Amino acid sequence: MEPTHKALPVGFRFRPTNCEIANYFLKKKALGQPMKARTVPEECHDVFSRHPRDFPGYPKEEHWYYFCRKRNNQVTSNSPNLWTPIGEETNVLDPKNNGALVGIKRRLTLIAQEEESDNICLSDEEEAPKYNWFMDEISLPQTVADTDWVLCHIFGKTIKPIFTESE
Repeated sequence: MEPTHKALPVGFRFRPTNCEIANYFLKKKALGQPMKARTVPEECHDVFSRHPRDFPGYPKEEHWYYFCRKRNNQVTSNSPNLWTPIGEETNVLDPKNNGALVGIKRRLTLIAQEEESDNICLSDEEEAPKYNWFMDEISLPQTVADTDWVLCHIFGKTIKPIFTESE
C-alpha cells in the first residue's frame, strides 16, 4: 500500500512522544482497537527500503510516522535495507504510570547517503537541504502485547555547514 500525504489544518503539528506512540497508537493497533485520534499513522511495509525523499511531502516535510511489521535483520535482494541500527535499544517508560515499561525504542540511521538534489525543483539561489536521516522504531514489550507491529518515526536533522577559519 502506497502511503498518502494527509492535509492537516494550518498550525497543526503531529509530534507524539515515544510514550504516546507506544501507549496509544501502537498498543491500539496491535490489539485491534479503534483509534479516535484525528491523525493516525498509516501502514508502509517497505519503510526500511525507502529513502526519505520517496515519502509524501518531501522536501517540505521532515517527519513521517508509519506502522509496519518488525524488521527482519536479513537483507534480501527483493527489499534492500537502507537503514542500520545505531546505539542500544532503550526503554520507553510511562511517567504517568510510575515509570511502567510501555515500549522499546531502537534508533536507526540511513546508510545510503546519496545526492539529494537530483529530484527536487529549486530556484537557482536555493540549495537543497542536507540531512542526517534517522528512524526511531518503537515496539511493544511482550508484557504488553505479543505482536510484530512497530511504529517508525523517520526524521531528518539538518547538517550545519562547517566553516574553517582562515589565517
